[in-house]
Amino acid sequence: MKRRGMLATFALIFAVLIVGFFFPSGQSANQNTTNEVAETTEERQITVGLLQTTSHPSLDEIREGTIQGLADNGYVEGENLTINFQNAQGDQNLMNTMASSIVSDGADIVIGIGTPASQALTNATSDIPIIMAAVSDPVGSGLVESEEVPGGNVTGVKNQAPVEDQIRLMTDILPEVQTVGMLYSSGEDNARAEANRAQVAIENAGLDLKVYTVSNTNEIQQMVANMSREVDVIYLPTDNTIASAFNTVVSEADRYNMPLIPTVDLMIAQGGLATIGISQVQLGVDSGRMAAEVLDGRDPADFPVYIALGGEQLINVEKAEAIGVTIPEEILENSVIIEPENGGQ
Repeated sequence: MKRRGMLATFALIFAVLIVGFFFPSGQSANQNTTNEVAETTEERQITVGLLQTTSHPSLDEIREGTIQGLADNGYVEGENLTINFQNAQGDQNLMNTMASSIVSDGADIVIGIGTPASQALTNATSDIPIIMAAVSDPVGSGLVESEEVPGGNVTGVKNQAPVEDQIRLMTDILPEVQTVGMLYSSGEDNARAEANRAQVAIENAGLDLKVYTVSNTNEIQQMVANMSREVDVIYLPTDNTIASAFNTVVSEADRYNMPLIPTVDLMIAQGGLATIGISQVQLGVDSGRMAAEVLDGRDPADFPVYIALGGEQLINVEKAEAIGVTIPEEILENSVIIEPENGGQ
């Protein structure tokens, strides 16, 4: 009996030693597993650098859509995601400084809202993955080698406006138009690329084209006044400079009952007449989705640029009435009628 008692005692001591060896400091197996889960969760804390070219409702919606797209794919701000957001307000020097700051602060991925912001980020880093959100000409802007195989640390969403459809809608609404005035910023790569595509569509429609450019927002009011005396309609390609001062464009064009055909969907509620526009929120959602895929391990170098196509036919009926334009009934039946913002036209 004594021998059995001694054996039991030795077995108990041995078991205690084993537990102490594998689970030091009094940890149980369950405690150790819990700590490993906590460490894994902590390791998945992600920082996203988000740089926006300027303040404008369309770019704001792209930003909001991007955050939504990240959340839809498992990266939720305040839970496992921290966003370092900077807005350069159209100042290129400030944009470059902010891009460098975002990179030096540390980020797992950076996202540029607009072409200038995306370019500033590519100048700041060749290592951190970059997602360009809604860029009109990623190859021409020097952001990627090709849309099929980007080749570096940059990929993202291309915002390709359906310019042919927009011009066709314009001529259906305004069949008497002969001369189209096109206004854009001479300093934006994306605006020049979209203007070139629009020029082809306008000339193919048999219309005369007059091109007007501005270098900054201070020139817009006088330029729109000049255009309104020389053309029948104003077409506005995607352009951050024009977008940031669109209220000025509208107020000056309204003095002459001048129809505005913008590219961006939100500009119809702000005073444009009609367009076929891509949802800015959806552009952002697609950008956030691509960012999530890169965070999950996809390589930007061989992740093809996503091209956003199509869009809804949008009409501001109140604006049409205010400037004396009659919209054909068959067009109205196939359009989304947009209410002006704040009761304005």
